Amino acid sequence: MMALKKTEENRFCRLCEIFSELPENVTDYADRLYRLFPARERAEEPLMKERLKVCEGCEKCNSGTCLACGCYTIIRVMKTDTRCPDKKW
Repeated sequence: MMALKKTEENRFCRLCEIFSELPENVTDYADRLYRLFPARERAEEPLMKERLKVCEGCEKCNSGTCLACGCYTIIRVMKTDTRCPDKKW
């Protein structure tokens, strides 16, 4: 398989790509998703709040989307085994 060379014509926004597949309210979606994780994989609320605070103060956070990896920060902070791509938490 041949890799595409990134150009202005073929660049895309991950958020735009999946926007149509997500519900209108990402917070409601995140709450439902959190309840689906096995209990042992769920981060505790104080840890999630601490992580979100770091994300919100990061220059790579844009309206809840991490520009380093393209994730929704509210979803990334939920699991115990996830890490910040810039190693800030």
